[in-house]
Amino acid sequence: MAQVSGSFSTYDAVGEREDLSDVIYNISPTDTPFMSAIAKTKATAVNHEWQLDSLAAASATNAAIEGDEVSFSAPDATTRKGNQCQISTKSVIVTATLEAVNKAGRNSELAYQISKRSKELKRDMESSLTANNAPVTGNDSTARELAGLGSWLKTNQSAGASGSAPGTSGTNARTDGTQRAFTEDQLKTVIKSVWDNGGDPSMIMVGSFNKQKLSGFT
Repeated sequence: MAQVSGSFSTYDAVGEREDLSDVIYNISPTDTPFMSAIAKTKATAVNHEWQLDSLAAASATNAAIEGDEVSFSAPDATTRKGNQCQISTKSVIVTATLEAVNKAGRNSELAYQISKRSKELKRDMESSLTANNAPVTGNDSTARELAGLGSWLKTNQSAGASGSAPGTSGTNARTDGTQRAFTEDQLKTVIKSVWDNGGDPSMIMVGSFNKQKLSGFT
C-alpha cells in the first residue's frame, strides 16, 4: 500500500476546521431519591423543631360497668425533637471575556456553570441527609451540621457485631458494626419491627451491590 506521489492530504494541509460537537455530555449521576421522597416544610429558625406523641398500648380488657365512676390518669407530655438547619453552598466565577467568546456546547458559560453547581449542590444535600452524622450546633467559626438519617434510626434496626443504635434519636451517630452479608431474613425482621411499631415502609434504599442482592430475594 502506497500513497500516489504528490498527493496532498489532511496531514499536510493547514487551516482545517475542528470537528467539535456542540453538545456537552455529563455522565455523572444526578438522582437524589431520598430527598425527592421525603416531605418538605419551611424552617423559620436555625433549629427546626417538632413534637412526637404515641398512644397507649391497645387493651383487649377495656370494659366498664354501667354508671361506673371514672378514675382519671394524668396524660403523658409530648416529646420535643429538632434538627439543625445546615447551610450548603457552591460558588462559581466567570470572566466577562469567557462569557463573550464563542463556545461549544453552551451559549453562556455562567448559566452552564450555575446549572452544574446546582446539580452538585443537590447531590451534596442528599449525601448530608443520608449520612450517619450527629448534629452540630455551630457558632461564629463553626458551621452548623444537620443530624443525618443514620443518627435518627434508634429502633427497628439491625447491625453487625459491635454495632449499636444512637443513644438518642437525632442526637448521636450510630456505631457501625462488623460488615456482613445482606440477607432476606435481616430485611424481613426489620420490616416486621417497623410495622409492629406503627410504621408503614414503602421504600428500600440500598447501594448498587446490595440492590443486586435484593433483586434475588423472594
